[in-house]
Amino acid sequence: MAETKYGLTPAGFKRKRLTDIIKSINSRLADSLGTNIQTGSNSVLGQLVGVFSYEIADLWEQQENAYNAMYPSTAQGTSLSNAAGLAGLQLIEAEYTTLVATCFGSELTEIPYNAQITDGTYTYSCTDVYAQILSSRASVVGIKLTGAVTTGVTYSITVDDETYSHTATSGDTADSILVDLASQTTYTDRTFTVNNSVLLIQMNDQRQTMNVINTSNTTISSIGSPFNFRCDTVGAITPAIGTVNQIVISYAGWDSVENNVVATIGRNSETDISLRERWAKSIFHRALGMTEAITAALYDVDGVTYAKTFENNTDTTDVDGRPPHSIEAVVQGGDVADICKNIWRTHSGGITTYGSVSSDVVDSQGITHTIYFNRPTILPIYLDIEVTENPEKELSAAAISLIKSAVVDAFSKLEVGQDVILQSLYGYIYSATSGAVGYMEIKGSTDGATYTTNNITVNNRTLATIDSSNIAVTINT
Repeated sequence: MAETKYGLTPAGFKRKRLTDIIKSINSRLADSLGTNIQTGSNSVLGQLVGVFSYEIADLWEQQENAYNAMYPSTAQGTSLSNAAGLAGLQLIEAEYTTLVATCFGSELTEIPYNAQITDGTYTYSCTDVYAQILSSRASVVGIKLTGAVTTGVTYSITVDDETYSHTATSGDTADSILVDLASQTTYTDRTFTVNNSVLLIQMNDQRQTMNVINTSNTTISSIGSPFNFRCDTVGAITPAIGTVNQIVISYAGWDSVENNVVATIGRNSETDISLRERWAKSIFHRALGMTEAITAALYDVDGVTYAKTFENNTDTTDVDGRPPHSIEAVVQGGDVADICKNIWRTHSGGITTYGSVSSDVVDSQGITHTIYFNRPTILPIYLDIEVTENPEKELSAAAISLIKSAVVDAFSKLEVGQDVILQSLYGYIYSATSGAVGYMEIKGSTDGATYTTNNITVNNRTLATIDSSNIAVTINT
């Protein structure tokens, strides 16, 4: 029989095990001494051979680990990150949830850097520096008339350099004048409402701003400007709209705050499994004009946590609204301009890009191309969980909190396009409650009104999320 080869061989690395090391040393001792020797566990030589063999076995194990650390399929932790770096990939670090909140207060009020707001569970710190509440960068503005309505007096407002006027006639009221001023506008990106003699102008997307000026016999009664905040807790924190509405430390001139825009959800640090999967996809970098190649290129953009590319290669618009001969990239995270550059670099010439987010890319000939893609749609999920206590094991006083945390943790692992499988939540809850749940029923909803035990199906553009405030837990003893 051929002698077994150990170490680095044409078939890879073969590690020498403890039993083989002991046999080898005993054989070498016998050959060196010219006679068979006693190497049992009770003999002096046997004890020495055992001690040295363990040390040698440890060295073989470390050699094997060093060999495995060279390849993404077998490396772990930092070694895996280093190995993936050979393919130009970097570990996606844990990221914080960020949001835009509208801060209301007096003109010229500065919201300090690191000023904190909260939803009662998580705090968010301001990342803007020297930013102020200003009517010239407002997302929400309230306007009212100065003094009582007087016939013949002209009332006007200026919004984004457009002035709107109304001259009061007999029978006019503050509300009717403000309604007429609003009716003169043609904006589609904001709403105008009149209530209690106040004209409220709100940007539909409160990340966007407008410039409002008191022009004649009107005054600005309230201002809300957008500010950027970052969650102080890393991970997939999902604040519901309108819930981040508490100021931790008050500042003069800052009256209130509210998040009216869907947050950019953070994530935990990329796992070894996820990095290996991404490394496997990176081989598509060798190709161009493929959906896989575009997806692989998108993962190269800093901050991208999810990417998928779809194509419509037919001559008609498909059921998802993609035009003929087009591609659609759905991307979570990352800078818009960088994403569009990578789509342009890898997509085929003559193919249309589809989506609601865009940026211009200039090619090597100086020609500008507008590249489009989509962000995932955030779908808030509501759950109604009813549990009955295990008669043989009592639920802890913190059971409700533990159940909610377990569910939030389960949702943090969902990716864009993944359905909500209610049955999959049972394991998380049982583990969190140490088996103290005897019976459980979970119902889900997408509107907080109609609940069923059916799984929740989402499309490839949608990310299902949940907030602890949207989880109702009932415990039956």
